[in-house]
Amino acid sequence: MKKRQGLFLATLVAILMISKISGSTTISVAASNFVFTPAVISATVGDTIKWTRTSGTHTTTCNGQQGTLRPAGAAPWNAPLSAGNPTFSYVITVPGKYLYICEPHAPDMAGVINAVPSTITQINEIVTGYEISQNYPNPFNPSTKIRFSIPSSEFVTLKIFNELGKEVESLVSSKLSAGTYEADWNAANLNSGVYYYRLQAGSFLQTRKMLLVK
Repeated sequence: MKKRQGLFLATLVAILMISKISGSTTISVAASNFVFTPAVISATVGDTIKWTRTSGTHTTTCNGQQGTLRPAGAAPWNAPLSAGNPTFSYVITVPGKYLYICEPHAPDMAGVINAVPSTITQINEIVTGYEISQNYPNPFNPSTKIRFSIPSSEFVTLKIFNELGKEVESLVSSKLSAGTYEADWNAANLNSGVYYYRLQAGSFLQTRKMLLVK
């Protein structure tokens, strides 16, 4: 019994393994019985999602049919996962929410991919409302982090402005799922001074001040 448990845990770790490749990540999803494991994953633009068939005959499908959804501009897919075609890989190029299914076993066998731009990282925290935190470190040189939370799926913009109100950089401009996110900003090419960062998500709008000291 212990050997079986050990084998199961080793297999599960292999299935859920996330390996870094050239700055991007490969996220593995297993297709077995009537479920994708894990069923819900978070990814970053540039990441690769790799499905592997471990038992049964399945598909991974996101092509506009009922039960599927993908962001505008994202390529569709419909690939078999069988003994003859045990794997399929898809590179995320557009941020947003992806809903995919296994055609023979839908709607019960389905999965979700929440993809964010490469400039931000999703943080595993409980969200209670809209919030944008003070950047840290502050003052900073030359980079800083900006954390924000949204309680529902919204189109989000996070922009940086100088003292004159001129936009100097856009860190986020895409639809994001509910969650807490952290954006990195590198101001190596800008002069010392006061800068402002503004978060807009739906009707929520808030601006904060930060100081670049070189």
